[in-house]
Amino acid sequence: MKKQNLILSAALAAIFSASTAFAEAEVTGKIVHESAKFTTSGIGIGAATTSTQTADSHGKDVMKTETSARIYIDGEADTLQEGATYHVELNLMRDSKGIGKYDGNESYTQRDALREAYVDAETNGYSIRAGKQQVVWGTADGMKLLDAINPTDYSEMAQNQMEDSRIPVWMVNAEKDVADGGSFQVIASEPKGSVFAGLGKTSASGTAHTNGDSGNAFIMKGIDTITGKTQGFLNAAPELGKVAALQFGGGFTDNAANLGSIVYRGYNQTVYDYVNNNSLVFNGAGAAVTSWAALCSKTTNISAVTNLCNSTGASYSTPGEVFEYMPVASFQTFDTMASMTTEYRVEESDGANLALKYKNSTANGVNYSLNFLDGKDTNPHIDLHWEKSDGTKLYVGTTTNAQNKLSDNSTATTTVSTAGSDVTTVSLFTTQAAADAASSKTLATVMAEATTNTVASNNLVFTEKHADIQQFGGSFDMAVETKKLGPVVIRGEALYQKDVMSPILDRKKLSYGDLQGALTMVKGDVFKYVIGADITVNTNMMLSAQIIQERNLDYVDQSQTCSAQASHCGKYTADRSAMHLSNGLQKAEENKEFYSLFASKPFGASGEHRWNNIFMFEENGGKWNRLDAEFSIDDDTQATVEYNKYWGDANTQFGQLEKSSNIQVGVKYSF
Repeated sequence: MKKQNLILSAALAAIFSASTAFAEAEVTGKIVHESAKFTTSGIGIGAATTSTQTADSHGKDVMKTETSARIYIDGEADTLQEGATYHVELNLMRDSKGIGKYDGNESYTQRDALREAYVDAETNGYSIRAGKQQVVWGTADGMKLLDAINPTDYSEMAQNQMEDSRIPVWMVNAEKDVADGGSFQVIASEPKGSVFAGLGKTSASGTAHTNGDSGNAFIMKGIDTITGKTQGFLNAAPELGKVAALQFGGGFTDNAANLGSIVYRGYNQTVYDYVNNNSLVFNGAGAAVTSWAALCSKTTNISAVTNLCNSTGASYSTPGEVFEYMPVASFQTFDTMASMTTEYRVEESDGANLALKYKNSTANGVNYSLNFLDGKDTNPHIDLHWEKSDGTKLYVGTTTNAQNKLSDNSTATTTVSTAGSDVTTVSLFTTQAAADAASSKTLATVMAEATTNTVASNNLVFTEKHADIQQFGGSFDMAVETKKLGPVVIRGEALYQKDVMSPILDRKKLSYGDLQGALTMVKGDVFKYVIGADITVNTNMMLSAQIIQERNLDYVDQSQTCSAQASHCGKYTADRSAMHLSNGLQKAEENKEFYSLFASKPFGASGEHRWNNIFMFEENGGKWNRLDAEFSIDDDTQATVEYNKYWGDANTQFGQLEKSSNIQVGVKYSF
């Protein structure tokens, strides 16, 4: 039996083994209603369904009408062990404006119906909490650093309070005080991943891969690049295969009268068929197609393929569609892609996470902790590989040699000018050895050996996984007395992560159509830290400022020599949150910095109300501000209002969400 199943079984047995354990339960709860609407008209990142995107522009529409009931059940569990207690939290919700799966309860999200269920007991000096729960290790404002035990639901970015967006998981949590005044904590938990809009749901080959999230207001550009309806490779690749099979493969005929007259994006001389040694013209086109706009306007096969054509005719030097990233892909490569399909899979994590924490205080009042975790990264990564339609794994082989030229060895008007005399072709093989040997063979030999000489229908598989990582961290806080500001709390957290997967983009491989080799996930180490200071001003206003930095210790930024335009060369660590076809598949920062300022103050005759405001600024100009306030109507009823504003550079984590800025109002009734 897997370790995680043992943990789950033990937790369930501890909580639900005896009905008498739940006698004389105390039931409390709250009913919450929240409605939100956009404050800015426009198009959300994941909303587009057409090439022009006009059909999906939203106004200042209602985006959320969520009603939830939180029910808390607490009581004694003496039949399990003397002095033991139990706690259960149920979360029943419905959002009539929710997109797809976000309209109701779903396991292992912030909308989980069974949010918590655990038993507390004391045994042999240990405090044991067994069951479904959340553990808080970090104290940073607006972000999670040391909170590594529980995953997070980011389906509303960071708008929700951390105790709500944190996803409880089944675990055994043991803590023991030690003689020096400190304490040890040991946790064994099931590994679960964080939730991101646009990821996390399987989809079969030959289907639209929107994962039911198209239109969600908080899909990020990096995710839209994978699953987006018009900008995602999951959907672009099959359309590319459709054109390769129907247009590039069977839709061209030899026409000597039109030699040298066709212009295809990325090729500024004759479009050349490296498979059949023919210059080509579109079948049934009549006169030669002399412009990219004319090509995209063809009613057959291409005009309906919104992911591939740039109807605005943007310049080649600023690519925005899939074709524009592959300026030197040969027609042998397109034969490899002919009628290709894509598939999205989610690989469930197995095993168990093991976490340790030691905390104590020094003689001069510095509180500190040391933390360790060995387990699964809560953030997912995507692995790519090819398969035949029957599921057999395929391997990529490339060939670059003079066999790709015309038989008369001429290059003046018959080869791709951006590629020079040699063009790299991509083929698929059933063994790694055959794929490795392709580089030393002639194209004719490779064509005879490859699995894709004609329409192939091979499947490009995207698998969502969670890497095995280790995390070492720590925190501290201390109070410093000052004359002008009074007591100032200085605090900090640091985290070293080993074997984290980062996306590496190889623009040279992408330029000749090696989709698998163009985007790979590579292990590396990351160091993150936050330094903050908290003060109290104006009697009871709390102010907190932070500096946050994320350092990629295995950052990749390599120049490449290739015959395509310079914009199509380079190998680098891609920006996980903001890389997109519209920004050249943006490079990440080696050291990314964030700054935050948080303020909180009670108000009213007796301080019965409170407002909070957090402002975050990220390097390169992204900004987010959340202002929220709670008004106490009576002892049981509160009204809430919240305003989230995103702005700044559109290719930053926060700035890209400008069209998702929103205002939210709500009411809470406790019983």
